[in-house]
Amino acid sequence: MFDSIKTWLGRGDRQAADRQKIEAEAKDFKLPSETLPQVFKYLFFAGLAVLNYRLFSHAVPGVWGKATGVVAILAEATALYSLHYFSRSAGLFRLSLGVSGVLLMAFSLIHGTASIFDLIGVAELSANVQYYSRVVAFPLLAGLVGVSVVAITMTHPKNIIRLRQAFAHTDIVTGRARAASELELMRAQSVLDQARLDQQRERTRREQEYLAEVEKLIAVEERKRAMVAAITDPALREALARELGIEARQAQGVTQSRHTHTPNWGPQPTQARGNGAVLD
Repeated sequence: MFDSIKTWLGRGDRQAADRQKIEAEAKDFKLPSETLPQVFKYLFFAGLAVLNYRLFSHAVPGVWGKATGVVAILAEATALYSLHYFSRSAGLFRLSLGVSGVLLMAFSLIHGTASIFDLIGVAELSANVQYYSRVVAFPLLAGLVGVSVVAITMTHPKNIIRLRQAFAHTDIVTGRARAASELELMRAQSVLDQARLDQQRERTRREQEYLAEVEKLIAVEERKRAMVAAITDPALREALARELGIEARQAQGVTQSRHTHTPNWGPQPTQARGNGAVLD
């Protein structure tokens, strides 16, 4: 019983000891070093570059052969870059690195093999190899290097990020320009509406002034007719009517209309009642 209790109490200590042991094993574990393979890789590519340069400089004497050898070294450097970053890439960038590295490495190996065979005396450079080195090699290698560099550059993650940033900034600038255009359009529309409103106000004001003048004219005409109609002497009334441009008939019509419409507030005659009066 006491042993079981002791075992149960010491369970936590055993778990801590096991955890420390696992952590120590994890710290002691180390991946194999790649220093030596990396050194061999660089030496191998450097040797291939030298062999490629030797092939073209020997097969094509003069500046053209040296220029072809320089292009071959550039192709070798591009193949080395593709091989080095192939395992550190993904997507289209990885695909471009793989295709470029395989093509350039294949040509480099072929050129290096022909150069080393000629160097050790196993096989001399044939007429086909010399023709290839003099006519075909330079444009072919330059084209492969150019296409590889363009593909690698266009699919590089930094350029993809820049492209997305460019799209984002373009959208932002386009949105700002659209907003500014809409604001300017609203301002122009506001100015146009204000001009229309001012025009309507001016038209209303002029019509009000016109109506006021018409009312004054009507009052003056009525006053003239009333003055002419108030004259009792017919000869004087006709003379003044002709002077004022008013016909005498119109003045008489005004007088008659006034008498017609004048209410009669005087006492009215009492109508005779019948025999049915109560007070009789």
